Amino acid sequence: MKSNETLVPRYRLTQRIWHWLFTLAFLVLLFSGLALFIPAVSVWTASETGRLVHRIAAVVLIVTPILYAITDWDGFSQLIHDSFSYDSDDIAWFKYFIPYVFGKAKNLPPQGRINAGEKIHHASIIVGIVVVAASGLVLWLWKGISPSGYMIMLIIHDIAMFVLAILTIGHIFFVFVYGALSGMWNGYVTETYAKLEHPKWLAQMKREGKLTSH
Repeated sequence: MKSNETLVPRYRLTQRIWHWLFTLAFLVLLFSGLALFIPAVSVWTASETGRLVHRIAAVVLIVTPILYAITDWDGFSQLIHDSFSYDSDDIAWFKYFIPYVFGKAKNLPPQGRINAGEKIHHASIIVGIVVVAASGLVLWLWKGISPSGYMIMLIIHDIAMFVLAILTIGHIFFVFVYGALSGMWNGYVTETYAKLEHPKWLAQMKREGKLTSH
């Protein structure tokens, strides 16, 4: 990053803390769950210790969004609102999705704080986490569930987790393709990035005088 690069504040400290805690819990759940399909590791995951680790991570995953809402309601409510709200520029953005996947983000319809692709991703993550949490709690706590009911819940749980894993891989891909990691690492993104991905949001930040040179 150049010393005179103009930076735009993107994520507050509370947002970054809950994001990374949520990510850690999700990864623990993902890999401890995947281990069930790997014979060499499944013995550990089937043990009391393995189940305990999985359940602790599940509790953290469920509690983290609640703590986010309590400590930063504005950020939480804005995330939910933005993830499910679309305007004409968002709809037009999808015409450029294929070039965007290959790193070509020029001449895109102007986007706000979250672009249309991120909205689809965030909304899918939100729905997926609700499904995973609900099905996981049923598997964990509903002692009277029938064998067939248990199997249905397990299939739903595994499919939802598989979809979330694919979404996570896609998220990591785009973060590095477009150099967005700094936003969730130190809270700032470059003006160059913001101009490319979120020009409408950048214009708002300029009006509010929130840009700074480093």
